[in-house]
Amino acid sequence: MSYSNTKKRALKVNQEVKFLGICLCIFISGCVSIPTAYEGLAPGVWRGVLKLADKETDVNPLEEIKNYRGYTELPFNFTVTNTTDSLYIEFTNGVEKIKVDAITVGLDRSTAKDTVIIEFEEYDTYFEGIIDENIMEGYWHVNYKQGYSIPYIAYHGQSYRFTTANNATKDFDGTWEVTFDYDKPDQSYQAVGTFEQNGSDITGTFQTETGDYRYLQGNVIKDKMKLSVFDGSHAFYFEAKQVSDGEMVGVFRSGRHYTSNWTAKKNANIKLASPFDLTTSDNQSIDWSQLKFKDADGKLVTVVPSDSDQVTLLNIMGTWCPNCKDEMNYLKEVRIKYPDVQITTVSYERYKDESKNLAAIKRYRQAMDIQWPIYLGGYASKAESSEDFPFLSKIISYPTLLVLDKENKIRSIHTGFNGPATQEYPEFKKEMNHLIEQLINE
Repeated sequence: MSYSNTKKRALKVNQEVKFLGICLCIFISGCVSIPTAYEGLAPGVWRGVLKLADKETDVNPLEEIKNYRGYTELPFNFTVTNTTDSLYIEFTNGVEKIKVDAITVGLDRSTAKDTVIIEFEEYDTYFEGIIDENIMEGYWHVNYKQGYSIPYIAYHGQSYRFTTANNATKDFDGTWEVTFDYDKPDQSYQAVGTFEQNGSDITGTFQTETGDYRYLQGNVIKDKMKLSVFDGSHAFYFEAKQVSDGEMVGVFRSGRHYTSNWTAKKNANIKLASPFDLTTSDNQSIDWSQLKFKDADGKLVTVVPSDSDQVTLLNIMGTWCPNCKDEMNYLKEVRIKYPDVQITTVSYERYKDESKNLAAIKRYRQAMDIQWPIYLGGYASKAESSEDFPFLSKIISYPTLLVLDKENKIRSIHTGFNGPATQEYPEFKKEMNHLIEQLINE
């Protein structure tokens, strides 16, 4: 559920009333004192901070990294374009720019201050805040999580990530072999960290077998590395300290509660299992008549490609998942490059309410401009989704992509998605496009 339309209309009316009031004041008095602070959402660069509740002091293996403010700061950057013709925001993570134009600004009568709502429509999350003297403060809300919100504050005119200091004393550049949850053997998992450091600035990502942590941006402060990403769905924070040359230990925080300890050592040759080998199938072909899901109108239908004699891609995903969005953008490229390839998407959502899940699918399809059907698989449970596709060994990640030939035989299964933030993405596109062309020409 997106932000209340009634509240947005009220803010719009209040904004118009405020404008008329200013005009009337000018007409009556004949002069007006222009304030130095920008009224409304000031154009230009902003720096925001999500205030994560501080739990890392209980689990952090390094005394030096402990945070004594009562919360951990997860910084993010954005740029506002605010003209008479256009109002939009671009959130930046390294080279990534995320444009958001679902923005409402108006007057809050209870505080006599400007209120702003910034909606990430495809993820069903939003910022709500008060603007006062070029400071914006409020909460980031996640609609599909009951009672889930994180306080934030943002300052106009600030463009740095963690710090403006240029005092790096350690080099984090290169490829690292990473173990998350190393202190929990039954939960630990491997990753590859790839970072590019330029002075005290650093960018990179962590790649796991089922997906990457997208575009991370941050700073090296003496012998510590700090990285963050905020994209409307992910709110990730990483901090690490080099304990010796080529070895580091750190903390990973996701959103309001999740915390994980991790270790890493430099290893330029580290490789993860191939995403083409993680999910298997014993069936030679798919019987489309056995796949029944609800369409965007809630009607139970048999999922059948419009042309079953063509190559088909079956995409299993969730609208709440940024890695799924990365794969969806790739599939949109496929649709343009290979217009005869059939694409079918089955989405698993995080609401328990079916009507909200159907609304999320409709909103996502429109926001992403997707030109093929999206069906509702059900609740985002890997166990439940595995039951819907009994011909697969199991669903272990969203997204999962099946490639079928013209006879509906499964020729490839790709689990998870390491997207454009990773070094492997160009090779994935090359390999997948080659397979599609091969099947088209068979």
